[in-house]
Amino acid sequence: MDRRTVLLALAGLAAAAAVPALAAPQIDPEGARVVGQAYLDAHPGRRFDAARLRAELLPDGWTDAAAARLRARAARDFREGRVFMHRGWWLSDTEGRLFALAALTPD
Repeated sequence: MDRRTVLLALAGLAAAAAVPALAAPQIDPEGARVVGQAYLDAHPGRRFDAARLRAELLPDGWTDAAAARLRARAARDFREGRVFMHRGWWLSDTEGRLFALAALTPD
């Protein structure tokens, strides 16, 4: 498994933790929130809402179909230059939004 696949899976799991119908994934929720907050801070003029992000990214929860759709969307983000950097990692806008969802979702 390559780094990009691992990162997208972690972002998806972090966001999926915000979807009540799913079992809590085994990830570092604080780490996910840190990356998500960095994404939010990188976009100071934009308003982000957890409910809207959840509906946009995971309308049916974390499923195989959602994972495939999010991977394709992340790849498109990279091709079109929709990226941001966090601690030396280039993340797609989609990955950043998934982490932002984790940051915006209370425990």
